[in-house]
Amino acid sequence: DEPTVLHTDQGSVYASLAYNELIKDTMIVRSMSRAGKPTDNPVNESLNGWIKEELFIDFKIETCNSREEFEEALDVYVDYYNEKRPCYAIGYDTQNNYRKRFYKGELPIMDTFGKREANATPKFVTERKKMAGNEKNKE
Repeated sequence: DEPTVLHTDQGSVYASLAYNELIKDTMIVRSMSRAGKPTDNPVNESLNGWIKEELFIDFKIETCNSREEFEEALDVYVDYYNEKRPCYAIGYDTQNNYRKRFYKGELPIMDTFGKREANATPKFVTERKKMAGNEKNKE
């Protein structure tokens, strides 16, 4: 019932007309990092790094010789990540168990994004406009 904010880099896939056509009838709100600024999205950058490292070190993805083997390795990894991998940020619980506990009401509801407003203008643009306006008012 609520929009999902999907934050990505400015890669060609996410900026493409095809991608934007694909998501236009969904509840996805696009959010993009500034060009060349991976620090705008540290959570996703870290997650991608961990996933890549685990896929190579623990799941030996480089040994896959076909698309089917690769897809199977990814399926096994996704199952591991959601069902078996303990996550520090959620008290060493697994992703799926944490979600189940949340929906059962066993965990407190955190209003992390309740005060945020989704809009088409990035926050840094709004802040720069405010600063520019303040500078004009000083003159």
